[in-house]
Amino acid sequence: LQAGTILASINEGGYSHLFAYQPGSSLLRLTNGAWDDITPAASPDGHLVAFASNRDGQWDLYTLDLSSGEIKRLTDTSQYDAAPTFSPDGRWLAYETLVDDGGGLEIYVQPVDHSSPPQRLTDDPAADTSPAWSPGGRQIAFVSNRSGEDEIWLADLDKVDGRFQDLSRNDTSREAHPRWSPDGSQLAWASAGWDGISSLLGSPPK
Repeated sequence: LQAGTILASINEGGYSHLFAYQPGSSLLRLTNGAWDDITPAASPDGHLVAFASNRDGQWDLYTLDLSSGEIKRLTDTSQYDAAPTFSPDGRWLAYETLVDDGGGLEIYVQPVDHSSPPQRLTDDPAADTSPAWSPGGRQIAFVSNRSGEDEIWLADLDKVDGRFQDLSRNDTSREAHPRWSPDGSQLAWASAGWDGISSLLGSPPK
């Protein structure tokens, strides 16, 4: 994938499929079939696309090698796995999963090559979703309603105590879709106010 390529999951004929779009060119189909492929994310080197799919009957994570077309299954659970994000070195994925102990959605981290088992990053009765790995590699932004509202939180991977920080702190809106600037100095997200007005907000991560 070239820099600036947009990955999207588009519904057609009742199923969601993956496409790549480079501004100024046409859509390039990446997947097709009688199943749904969603939440695509490109690896830092542009050679892999990680995504969630129910092609095997349940929602698991897969990778698509854009050079060979090979698709590999990364997770094999009875739970919902989706919204992958690559670490800057391309060796790890963070993703949201529905935990099997009666809890809700949590963030897990696992190596792409399966060299070690998945590690649980969040552990809270609230829903923790939509992880976004920082360009520096030591922070992961995510959405959580642990404060009572959907807000943007930050996980500092170098900390144990005080690891999690609420960045948006806004009880008048619902935040979603955190995204980092290329240099990691800024974090942007979508905000939907209870008044029906939607906007884009941002803040330097602290």
